[in-house]
Amino acid sequence: MKLIITLIFNIIFACWSTATQFPTYTSELYQNLYENNDFTLNFSNAVITEIGQNFISSPLITYLNLTGNYITNIDRGAFDKLPNLKQLYLSNNRLNSQYILNFGDHEELQILIINNATDSNQRQTSVLISDKYPSLKILSLRKNYIYRFYATHNPFPKLEILDLSENELLSRNLIDLSTSNLYFLDLHSNSLNYFSQNKLGKLITLNLNNNKFRYIRNTYNCISLKGLKSLLYFSVSNNQIVDIESNAFIDNNDLLYLNLSRNVLSSLYPEVFLNLPNLEVLDLSENNLNSFPQILTEMQITILYLYGNCIKELTPQIFQNIPKLKKLLLGDNQILEIDVSSFNGLYSLEKLDLSNNKLSFLPESWTKSLVSLKYLDLSNNQFALLESLSLTNNSLLTEVYLMMNPLEYLNVSYFENLPQNLTINLMNNSSFIKWDERNRLNCKSNHYYY
Repeated sequence: MKLIITLIFNIIFACWSTATQFPTYTSELYQNLYENNDFTLNFSNAVITEIGQNFISSPLITYLNLTGNYITNIDRGAFDKLPNLKQLYLSNNRLNSQYILNFGDHEELQILIINNATDSNQRQTSVLISDKYPSLKILSLRKNYIYRFYATHNPFPKLEILDLSENELLSRNLIDLSTSNLYFLDLHSNSLNYFSQNKLGKLITLNLNNNKFRYIRNTYNCISLKGLKSLLYFSVSNNQIVDIESNAFIDNNDLLYLNLSRNVLSSLYPEVFLNLPNLEVLDLSENNLNSFPQILTEMQITILYLYGNCIKELTPQIFQNIPKLKKLLLGDNQILEIDVSSFNGLYSLEKLDLSNNKLSFLPESWTKSLVSLKYLDLSNNQFALLESLSLTNNSLLTEVYLMMNPLEYLNVSYFENLPQNLTINLMNNSSFIKWDERNRLNCKSNHYYY
């Protein structure tokens, strides 16, 4: 049994080995690992309506699956005769809210999954934890209309993963987690407006998406990340954040992934990034930024999302302190002009998205540093001539997208100085494209291969 529990955590942390994607977990992972175990009891989708006291007795059962039934009531002590129970699944039932965590203490239980388990006719579930679960490592209570989650003591001293997402939690009704050993905390899609758990020194992942936060500061009544020194992944997308204090991330030097997308940020202090030397992914998409925030020292960022803002121009050497950038998304802005040196030093950049802007020309030699560029999206801009792209013979460039531009004539001689095997995508342009008649090429082509 110890081997399987270790395997679970190895899989979870393996998913965290790259910063390109925000880490998640699925309860099905644990379930699949135990399906062929000799000590498994699977009652999923068995039309069970009630679990009585001591409903089953066996020291051998370590895994019990009651998912997908019609259970409305679980008596206290229902699992007392299963002393070696390690995993319990109660998701997708119809529990009365008062029974969601009221079945009694359990010394050995390590994984407890109770997602979407309350009667949909009951709203605003108040969960009081009066029992003790000294071995519990994983607790998931997603989507149960919970507005209050509290305890009179520390019920989960060994808890490492907690999912309370998609509930109705208010900040004042959230349990104090300061004494826990949490690695993973998911609170997305609640009604939280402040968060301060400064003793979560082992926390690696924090998801606060889809709440009601307005500030990130090291003070009360906001998001405070003070004390979270092990934090690697932090996401606070789709909130109402208008300001981030200059030293908001002072304790988060190891942060790899930062998602601030879908907020109302119009500017950022340059000092905000001083304490994030290891950051690899920065998502600032769908805000109100008028320009890319200044970065004062060199950073390790490889992926930068800036699409859906209000940026009008790219100034000289604006990205000079993020030389390891590989993916840069600037689509859906209002960019009219790009300085010839804007992308200087970006020798590793492979993907550049400038779609849905207002560009009509690009300066000569603007791609001088872009020696690794493979993908360039210039669709839905104002280019009328291919010559306005000012592309050079970059040997790695393989894809250029020019859909929805007012192109009228294509002079094929322009392609002679471009890389071989380059594909220029012209499908769905806003105007009919005419090829230069001297070259006698088919005007119905959607791609041009050189």
